[in-house]
Amino acid sequence: MKSFKTLIETAKQRNSYWFETAKLDFSIELNRMFKRSGMSQVEFASKIDSSPAYVTKVFRGDTNFTIETMVKLASAVDGDLHIQITPKNIKTKWFKELTSKGSEQPNMDETAKQWAHLTKKPYETNSSLA
Repeated sequence: MKSFKTLIETAKQRNSYWFETAKLDFSIELNRMFKRSGMSQVEFASKIDSSPAYVTKVFRGDTNFTIETMVKLASAVDGDLHIQITPKNIKTKWFKELTSKGSEQPNMDETAKQWAHLTKKPYETNSSLA
């Protein structure tokens, strides 16, 4: 019987593993942005000209997204879609400089708070940034 670690390593050799990982990552990030927006699923569905059932499917990661759909979904939650290619052995996260509205210079205190909030896992809390 193969160990779980061996099964994961074997799965990572298949493109299907990486397809599903990318879809799930997108869905998780979209869900974060959706929650921050304060919209209901009905409002979100209306904004993307779709049904609440489709929205549920999107958040589960059960959709084969086109780039056009991903842009549309990101835009509906007031976000931008960024696609990157990195070497396989490097783990990266996007970091876009956050700037205050009407200002060329970033507000670093606010930037740090926003970055901490965006990168916080759902089960983590940090009362000093709240």
